[in-house]
Amino acid sequence: MKKTIKRNDGFSMVEMIIVLAIVAVVSAMSVISISITYTARAKEAASTFDSEIATLYASCKGMSVDVDKNGLIQGDEENYAYCIKLYKPASKQEVFLCQGYYDLTATSVAGSFVSTSTMNGGLGKNLTSYVKVNFTGKKADGTDVTNFAPKDGSDAIYIAFNRRGECIYGVGTYEFKKTSGKTVARKYIRANGSHGSK
Repeated sequence: MKKTIKRNDGFSMVEMIIVLAIVAVVSAMSVISISITYTARAKEAASTFDSEIATLYASCKGMSVDVDKNGLIQGDEENYAYCIKLYKPASKQEVFLCQGYYDLTATSVAGSFVSTSTMNGGLGKNLTSYVKVNFTGKKADGTDVTNFAPKDGSDAIYIAFNRRGECIYGVGTYEFKKTSGKTVARKYIRANGSHGSK
């Protein structure tokens, strides 16, 4: 019996180039897909913000808060107004929009804000962790800020309208960005109560 040696050369150069080209195409497609997903989530967050502001605006015009939920506005309930808190809790990666109300006679909105949201255990509506929100304008305490990332407590952004529809807190520009920092949408709220996209 004659012994033969098999030639085991491995892959040819052409096969290697084809495999590398396929890997490069698949990698590029996944990067594009992730970018499109992040953009869509940032646009969805901006749309959610718009919807919540429109709801708040409608709730504030000529309405008082029924704090004890008995169907009547009695006593000091005239001293409460609807409000939205835009913030990022220290324990979370996401930015939240929380509906609630505050006491008009209190010295600070942050100190008197009461959440009425039942979503996410009372935290509010989640804008996903893939979105950054920056605010340029005047905070509720009167501080002017630029590209401010909202946090919790007094570093949250409070948005409120009076009964005439004028914005008393939260006047400014809100930028919705992907995690890469690229701005996807800009929303504004003006002192006269108008709000929309830039």
